[in-house]
Amino acid sequence: MKKGVSIFLFLGLIILFQSCSEDKLYLNDPNRESSDTYWEQEDDYWLGLTAAYSGFRVPGYFSRWFHVLMISRSDEGWSESPNAYFQAYSNFNIISYNDDNAEGIYQPWAVIYRQIFYVNQVIDNMNEKGFDLFENIDDANSILGQAYFARGFAYWYLAGSYGKGPRMINSTDNGEIILQEDIYLQAMNDFKQAEEILPVSWSSGDVGRPTQGSVKGMIARIYSQLAGYYNRPEINDQTKVQEYWNLTKNALEDVFTMNYSLVPDYKDNFTMVNENNSESLFEIQFDEGLYNGSELGAHRPKFFGLVVDGGAWADAYPRAWLLDEFKLERTAADEVDPRLGVTLFYDIPGDTTLLYGNTWDQWMATEDYTLTQPCYWRKYTRVDTHSSEDYSSGINFRLLRLADMYLLYAETLNELNGDRSEAVEYINKVRRRVGMSDLDAGNFSSKNLLHEQIMHERLMELCGEGTRWYDLDRWGILHDQVEINAMASERDAEFNNFELGVSHLYPIPNRELSLYPGLEQNPGY
Repeated sequence: MKKGVSIFLFLGLIILFQSCSEDKLYLNDPNRESSDTYWEQEDDYWLGLTAAYSGFRVPGYFSRWFHVLMISRSDEGWSESPNAYFQAYSNFNIISYNDDNAEGIYQPWAVIYRQIFYVNQVIDNMNEKGFDLFENIDDANSILGQAYFARGFAYWYLAGSYGKGPRMINSTDNGEIILQEDIYLQAMNDFKQAEEILPVSWSSGDVGRPTQGSVKGMIARIYSQLAGYYNRPEINDQTKVQEYWNLTKNALEDVFTMNYSLVPDYKDNFTMVNENNSESLFEIQFDEGLYNGSELGAHRPKFFGLVVDGGAWADAYPRAWLLDEFKLERTAADEVDPRLGVTLFYDIPGDTTLLYGNTWDQWMATEDYTLTQPCYWRKYTRVDTHSSEDYSSGINFRLLRLADMYLLYAETLNELNGDRSEAVEYINKVRRRVGMSDLDAGNFSSKNLLHEQIMHERLMELCGEGTRWYDLDRWGILHDQVEINAMASERDAEFNNFELGVSHLYPIPNRELSLYPGLEQNPGY
């Protein structure tokens, strides 16, 4: 795979060329667009927005590395990849692997800032001259709103992963270095800008673009993360904690007034069937095949899946404790929680289902593909429709689902010491969909008891969807040595390598440190 060119180097070259005086050699290729000739017609802005959207589909974002950073690093996952770098990304022994071969470190950073740069060009030129070019002002506003949404998204990803970076809010100037709190606030500011412009829904040809619901869902997520941030032991600003939980509550209640509903079949959230459905607030749009030589699909099922011939590589496994957690409770009809079979591959005695051509027992009988783990990731694989996996899965990644919002609302009410009966009802909305018995609010006489249940419910519903790392951070587990020790002993031994105050953030790519003035490595790396 080609190594990405640093966005900062690219920006530096642009600024360098733009600062050359008239008497210096300055030749433009007449066959190529330049900044002097582009942004002069409506199509230029649509194409600029398309370039910004394309970042969502590359490996540094939701095609591959987001899942590693947010799933394998958490207590949900681990790696025994033959590639030492891949193991280092999830086991916290990463310092020695931060070099030019560390795709999992530098590619997310590069694509974040590439996307920000593309978006900033759209925003700058739209505000400078674009509005005068559009016959329909609503089209111009639509582009601007989507651009703010994409930039907010990039800063949300930056905050939850690296927790530090330059604030780039135009396409020409270097921004100051900001830390996690201010990055979240920058993302919030962008989402607020988008909220004023984006529509409630799109016509059929544009379904999948961000909407009011998408924005409000992301705003709720950021408010809740900031509530967790201010609750960390080293900060402990309870006034801010309550302020942000109240803001979370308001944002979620706005979502609930909109036309969203849970789909009847849980599985419909993870296949190419029924994409952009009534439960989905925002999805990353993937498709199978190539366009102009570029992959349109996701790499995820080639890395997170069943390790058999034609299946996944041995790069990312779920932890065995997840299988046990799913089996703690059966449905009201005394059946296995149906979310287990959607989320994980595991041995079901007597099962004759073909998994890429063989049953589980048949794979176990092979010499080269004996299944060594009690479970493997199944969510977002194409096992039901394909005989093998490749690097171009067309399954959309459901980044924001109503079920997530319901459970976050239950958590919010509990954190505000609100009506626990209402909180339990929002949990039950999610449970009923899969046939689980209703919880009795009378069994949760304390905030802590309900919090423990919410942690379990979020795991059952959202396991393997990239929410767990944000949850652990928001709940303070990544900032409490006692909790870290408990994870290491009970669920994920790799947390023995977790260093308090260090490992909750990813290292800045070392190759970037000399390219941007004032950028320093995160503490401990």
